[in-house]
Amino acid sequence: MRYLVALLALAFFTPAHAQQYPTKPIRLVLGFPPGGSGDFIARNTSEDMYKLLGQQIIVDNRPGAGSNIAAEIVARANSDGYTILLGGSFSHAVNPALYKKVGFDPEKGFAPITKVANFTTIIAVNSKLPVNSLKELIARAKADPGKLSYATPGAGTPSHLAGVMFNVIAGTNIVHVPFKGGAPSLAATIAGEVPIIIATPPVGLPMIRAGRLRALSLTTAKNSPIIPGIPGAAEAGLPGFDIGGWWGLWAPARTPGPVVKKLFDTSVAVLQMPHIKERLAREGLEVDTSASPQEFSTFVHKEIPFWAKIVKESGATAD
Repeated sequence: MRYLVALLALAFFTPAHAQQYPTKPIRLVLGFPPGGSGDFIARNTSEDMYKLLGQQIIVDNRPGAGSNIAAEIVARANSDGYTILLGGSFSHAVNPALYKKVGFDPEKGFAPITKVANFTTIIAVNSKLPVNSLKELIARAKADPGKLSYATPGAGTPSHLAGVMFNVIAGTNIVHVPFKGGAPSLAATIAGEVPIIIATPPVGLPMIRAGRLRALSLTTAKNSPIIPGIPGAAEAGLPGFDIGGWWGLWAPARTPGPVVKKLFDTSVAVLQMPHIKERLAREGLEVDTSASPQEFSTFVHKEIPFWAKIVKESGATAD
């Protein structure tokens, strides 16, 4: 019965309705609290989205379970384009392999809109920890196995997987301490509660620049032109270590094609604005939009087995 109602609703959603869309504010759901990279993207693009769409973009932070809560909210929302998700490699490729059960299907539960940006994460330490390089961190961790710990925005995030793979490749046993977002993980590291953080650039860079954190390496093999001064993992002394991530936008499954197209066109137009690209680049986020919603769908389909393999090889669990 519910499926029949949905079909009838779609039947009455004519091209004229799509042309009028949107007629009310749009809720943009993300799975982390204020202060992280997702929140940075959402709040720095919402004003220009509003200018193009004529409707307010309401950022709805729903932290928890590595973005599973946010993803499930959107997967269960009405398919009318008024609730969309800012998720990424973690929500749609990592978590289905990491968690025993998620409350959504990463492909059937969503209508892909576009990829948004690529990012690396940064391995940094509290400035009071007497470690000045990645090689020194590895040596110290091997000397005291299980004594050091690293903070992340939560289980299933690229930061978490980077930490697990770091242990595998470096032969260390640094303990994972998950938080509900980048800002809480940063606060704990600055306070000295956790000595190491694997942070997204918008979270880590301000404190690195302020001297409160000491950056040791990116978690990608190569350095990044948009994050100068921090070596890639190979240069820092850990060849074979290469973990990054990406952000993307989704609507619920069965959202009408014209509405998805309008969201795609608007999102890409905003993300390609020079001031937006520059703003995100300053925080280590490289804008990378899809050519079409279909291309993004194909990209996600290929990413799912790629990240599932990494989860399996790493032995990571959703602790």
